[in-house]
Amino acid sequence: MKSFVYVLLLLFMHLAMASAETLPLAEHPRPDFQRAEWQNLNGDWSFEFDADNQGLDQRWFAGDKPFGRQILVPFPWGSKLSGVKDEADLAWYRRSLIVPKEWQGKRVFVVIGACDWWTTAWLDGSRLGEHKGGYTPFEFEITKKVNWGAEQDLTLRVDDTEHPFKLFGKQGYGNARGIWQTVYLEARPALFIKSLHFTPNIDKGRVTVAARLNDAAQEAGQFELQFKTGHVAAAVHEFKAGDAEIEFDVDIPNQHLWSLDDPFLYETDAVLKAGGEKDRVTSYFGMRKISVVKFPGQDYTYVALNNKPIYLQLTLDQAYHPDGFYTFPSDAFMRDEILRTKRLGLNGQRIHVKIENPRKLYWADKLGVLIMADVPNSWVCPLCGATKDAFTAL
Repeated sequence: MKSFVYVLLLLFMHLAMASAETLPLAEHPRPDFQRAEWQNLNGDWSFEFDADNQGLDQRWFAGDKPFGRQILVPFPWGSKLSGVKDEADLAWYRRSLIVPKEWQGKRVFVVIGACDWWTTAWLDGSRLGEHKGGYTPFEFEITKKVNWGAEQDLTLRVDDTEHPFKLFGKQGYGNARGIWQTVYLEARPALFIKSLHFTPNIDKGRVTVAARLNDAAQEAGQFELQFKTGHVAAAVHEFKAGDAEIEFDVDIPNQHLWSLDDPFLYETDAVLKAGGEKDRVTSYFGMRKISVVKFPGQDYTYVALNNKPIYLQLTLDQAYHPDGFYTFPSDAFMRDEILRTKRLGLNGQRIHVKIENPRKLYWADKLGVLIMADVPNSWVCPLCGATKDAFTAL
């Protein structure tokens, strides 16, 4: 009997591993901001181009029109890994989802890591909202529209036509259109942590914790920072009713500095306690300092890491994959890019006109590589009136 149970266990483990392998970029997309209750929505979505921009008038969002193609999310259309050639500037996505019954009583959000450029969303034909921008995460709350435990349809319309001051980033490598970072569902309590930021101060041996809440607290509560590495005692901060922002300092005794050779990270859980509910966000930070100092014995300035001059040996990283454009094929590929940087004897990367995937930035933090990042370009000169075409022709 024991051997039979063991065989079944191995079978279930194999199936789970196979499922994870077939789901593209199955890992949580935000190692710096992760909740336990989430559901990855990557994979095959129904897809349809809308070259004549007739989808809104014909109410494609209602779900009656079948979409004739399949696209592999989160790879942008036009890329080889998406499975769809670039045939138009405007397209529609659709997939079914099921919000677990266990999430009842919590708020539920659809989170999109990045989608280029103008995204509008519907759930079962009911409009959720829209977002303009191609590089940063955004979300739609679906709580009031959820049928718990039942299948529902999520529909997205993505408009990537020309717009004034639209950011383009890469020039000539292949258009990254539509969804290009992980899409997922997430459950949260009524009052939750909207953002979390750590500012280390190695000179004073402490870190400043700054959190922003989604709303002003209705009653007093606690914000606790728990440490999973670094042998630091949990820090508790009391906040008052009406507070929407929290900031406090935590002493880091015997601080373990982050360095290129020893990229130690303080792994944490930020726990918000209010009204009998908890919101727990897993994150991390490194005790490090980037500054400018006078080079010893000289009159010129030098970049310093942890107050010591460091000779920057950076490569220009186009942050582009020939088969996925902005999107890398796997988490292992992103990790290997960081490791390859170190194998070449370099200590950093300059990310070229792109806001990078958070998991690649995580591997840089985890493995000891410095990152300098450009912001994307609009390729439009507001003073001279030159357009994108004029710049790309240079």
